[in-house]
Formats: sequence, structure tokens, C-alpha cells
Amino acid sequence: MLTARLGDRIRIHYETRSKQGNMVETSEHREPFEFTVGSPDVIEGLNLAVMGLKIGERKHVIISPDQAFGYRDPRLQQNAPRLALMDRVEEGDQLVVKCAGQDLDVWIRTVNDEEVSLDANHPLAGESLVLDIEVVAIGS
Repeated sequence: MLTARLGDRIRIHYETRSKQGNMVETSEHREPFEFTVGSPDVIEGLNLAVMGLKIGERKHVIISPDQAFGYRDPRLQQNAPRLALMDRVEEGDQLVVKCAGQDLDVWIRTVNDEEVSLDANHPLAGESLVLDIEVVAIGS
């Protein structure tokens, strides 16, 4: 039976939770997630978790931050004047800012009358993720 290998296109259903049990994301009510095994477009821990799995096989895995979204870097957090942003920003909003000519995704961590705290760390940086995976299809 066919097993997932590096370079294969794979379709999976998944459920991602924090180690505390909070739901992060699920494919339950949508099409299976499709990606190429080994692609830099998905976290390393997912690439490693699907290797060797067969169609219909399920796997439960805990992915550490170094194989997920990395560790938090305090240098990627900065305060900015509130006036520099649009009026309607809230904690948790995502913005794209230009930095050295490149677009950078940042999240608003805190907001007060004078300033906002911007964070370029991924919101799940520093988190271990609990992943439940089911392989739906494998193709090359």
C-alpha cells in the first residue's frame, strides 16, 4: 500500500489543539488540507508526522515549538504611537507593515489611548501543538 514520502501530494483531515486543549484549527467542516510533503509552506512537524503514513491511517502527535512556529523573539515586539494606525484597531488584529521594503505580518498585542504593541512573532510562537491527522489521499 502507498505510503507518504517526500515530494508526494497528500490530503489530510486534521485537528490542531494547544497543549492546554484549546482548539486552534480543524478541517472538520471543509475540504481536506492538501500540500506537498516536505514543503516549506507547512510546519516541519506536520511534514515529519505524515511521512510513512498510509491512506486511512491516523496519527496523534505533539509538535514542539522548534518544529512548529518557533520560539517567541522579544526583539520582534515593538510599541508604536496609536496615531500612526487607523482608528479601529483591536487586540488580536493582523496588519501588514512595510519594513526595509518588505511586507511584514504583525499582530496587535495591546492597545491603549497613546500606543499599540505590535508583534511580528507568529501568534503560536512558543506553543507546542497537539495534532490529530488522518490521511485521505496520497499522490505524486
